[in-house]
Amino acid sequence: MVYNKFPKAFQAWQPWLAWFDESLQPLVADLLLQLNNILGPVKESQWNEQKLLSGLGDLHKRGSYDHLLTSEWLIAEEEPDEFIRRVVNYEQLFLTPMQEKSKANGVIIALFDCGALQLGASRLVHLILMLLLDIRSHHQHSQFYWGVIPHPPKLHLFKDINDLKLLLNKRNIVLTTDEMYTQWANYLQQSGQDYDECWLIGTNHPLNLFSTHQVNVERLIKSQEKLSVAIKSNTMARQCYLTLPNVILCAKMLSGQFTSDSHYAEIIKQSVVPINIDFKPIISANGNYILTFNLDGTAAYCITLSSPDLLKKSCRIQYHTLKNTILGIDLQGKRIVALIREQEKLSLWQAHNGQFELLENLNIDKNRPLISFLALNGIQESIFMFIDFDRTLYCLRFLPKKKEVISLSTINNNVVALFRLAENAAYYCYFDEQGLLCLKDYNVGRFSYQLAGIKNQPDLQYLLTAEHLWLNGFGRFAIGAGQQWRVFTSQHESVNVTVSNHWLVFGLFYDLHSDKTHFLVIDQDKKQIALFDYMDNQMNICLRSPHKIVSYSYNSLAKAFSITDENGNLMLYSFVTQSIRLKLSKAD
Repeated sequence: MVYNKFPKAFQAWQPWLAWFDESLQPLVADLLLQLNNILGPVKESQWNEQKLLSGLGDLHKRGSYDHLLTSEWLIAEEEPDEFIRRVVNYEQLFLTPMQEKSKANGVIIALFDCGALQLGASRLVHLILMLLLDIRSHHQHSQFYWGVIPHPPKLHLFKDINDLKLLLNKRNIVLTTDEMYTQWANYLQQSGQDYDECWLIGTNHPLNLFSTHQVNVERLIKSQEKLSVAIKSNTMARQCYLTLPNVILCAKMLSGQFTSDSHYAEIIKQSVVPINIDFKPIISANGNYILTFNLDGTAAYCITLSSPDLLKKSCRIQYHTLKNTILGIDLQGKRIVALIREQEKLSLWQAHNGQFELLENLNIDKNRPLISFLALNGIQESIFMFIDFDRTLYCLRFLPKKKEVISLSTINNNVVALFRLAENAAYYCYFDEQGLLCLKDYNVGRFSYQLAGIKNQPDLQYLLTAEHLWLNGFGRFAIGAGQQWRVFTSQHESVNVTVSNHWLVFGLFYDLHSDKTHFLVIDQDKKQIALFDYMDNQMNICLRSPHKIVSYSYNSLAKAFSITDENGNLMLYSFVTQSIRLKLSKAD
C-alpha cells in the first residue's frame, strides 16, 4: 500500500527510509523519531583542531627547490601584496608542508550485544540505533563502524541496508561476559582506530574506559508492547519507553524482510490435483485457512498456512469428499462446515464430525444454492445463519458433540446481505416494510441503524468493513453498483463516490493506520488488483497477475483477498503482511 510523503521533520531521513518498503517506512520513521529524541548532542571531536603534517614528501612532488623558489620570487615581483600575505601566513610552498585534518575526526563506533539477553524485540532497537548512528556520522561528514560483542572483535564500516541484515545474522545464544568487553578494549587500543563516540548497545554493561555511551535495552514485564531504552554518557542520562509496532511488522523487520521484493511470509506450494477456477475461495477470519474445490466440485480442500509471524513457513492441504449437492459452505475457524442436500433430505456436514440429517422443517428451495451461509461459534453450540433464495434469514443452533439441533428460527425477511464481525457475531441488512434499509446486529449489543435514500434494487452490492468499530457502534459501509457508490461513516454521514470505468469494485478495506476507507477493485482486463483511495483519488496496485483472473474473493475481517487465474493458480494476498502469502499451482 502506498502512503503519503513524509512531513518535513522526516525529510532529512528520506535517503535511509527509502531503503525500506513503503509499508514499513512509517514504522521505521516513527521508531527513528522516538529514539532520536534521547540520543543527546554530538560529542565535540577531540580531533577538531588537530591537523596532521603531510610530510616532506609533499614538497618533492611539487618540483625542485629551485623551481619553487623561482615561483615565489615571481609572485613577489608581480603581486607584492600577495607575497607579503603569504609570508605572514607561512604559506610559502617551499617552507611549510600542506596540513590535513585528521581522517578520524567524528568517527563513531557501535558495539552491539547480540547475545541471549538481547534476542527478540530488543534487536529492533539495534536496527534503529544503527540507522541513527549512521545518520549522525553522515551529518559530521565522518564514518560509522560497528561490531558485535559475543563474536571475535572486528569492525565493519557501515555502507547500506545490507549491514542491517548482517547484524541480524550475528545473533548468538551465549551470554556476554566481562572478558568479551576486555577483548574489545584491547582490540580498539591495538588497532589504533581513533574515534569520538563509542556506543555499547545491549544490557548490563560492565565498567569500562573505552566507551562514551552505554545503551540499556530491556523488556517490560507489565507491558509487552513497549521496551525500556536508557542512554547514559559522561554528560547526560536519558530514558524512553519505545512503543513497538504490531507483531507482524516486528517479525517482518526482525527477519530482515525490509523491501517489497522480500516476499515476507510467502509460501509457494504445488497441488496434486487441479483447482476449480470457477469457485470463489473462502478465507477464514484469521487469514490462515482457505477453502476451495477440485475441478468437478466433489472434493473440498482446506489449505492451512502457518502464522505469518513464524519464521518457518508451512502449508498443508486436507481433502474432504463431498458427493452430495452443496447448498452452502463455510469455514468455522479451521473446520469446513456445509449444508448439503441428498435427494430431498437436508443435512449438516462438518469435517471430522460427519453428517447429521436435519429432521426440522426447513422451508427453503432445495434446488438452489443459498445466497449466504455463515458459521459462527457459540459458547457450546455451533450457530449457522443463512439466507435462502427468497431472501429469508434463518438461524440454526446446533450441538456438535450431541449432534442435536437446539433451535431453528426465522430472523427476518427481505434480507440482502450477511456479514461476519467476529467468530460469534454478525450483522445483516434488510429492507423493512417502509422500504428503509436497516442494519441489525446478531449477538453484539442490540445495535440497529436505518439508512435513508436507498432503494431496493437487485443489482446493488453491500460491503462492510472496520469490523472492530461495528462491535461498539457504526463502522464503515458501502452500497453501490458498477461505478456509482455511496460510503457511510455513520448513520447520517455519507459520501458519493465514482469509480473509474476501467475498474470493478469487489471489496471494502479499512486502513487502521491512516483511518481511511478504500475500495478493493479489479481492472477490466482481469489482471490487476488495486486499492482505490477515493478521498485522494489514487489507485494503488496490490497485485499483478501474468494470467487472466477468473475468480476472486475478499474477507474484510482477515484483511486478505484471493485470486484464481485461468491456469488454475491460486494466490492469497494479505494487507496485514503487505505481501502475497500463498502461491498454489498444480504440480506438473
